[in-house]
Amino acid sequence: MERELEERLVEKLKQFILDLGFGFSFISNQYRLTLGNNEYFIDLLFYNQKLKCLVGLELKTGRFKPEYAGKMDFYLHLLDEQVKMKDENPFYLVNMFNN
Repeated sequence: MERELEERLVEKLKQFILDLGFGFSFISNQYRLTLGNNEYFIDLLFYNQKLKCLVGLELKTGRFKPEYAGKMDFYLHLLDEQVKMKDENPFYLVNMFNN
């Protein structure tokens, strides 16, 4: 179900970006991060020119679970180590739930 939600968002990406506000650019869906031999994927990754930072969206189709916070914190560390430029601000990760 999460993949279907993601595909619908990607199909309507232009309108979605406009709804997010000024300065957003789409980078990727299923943005790949690695640690050792393991792969991890952020559902949607954007860049905000005004905030000068990356914005990741993690999509979930159920209620919030505490382990989601740990997963997001882990992603923040990987993004900081592997992707963030020195002159960029801290990342934002957003959980989006479809209850």
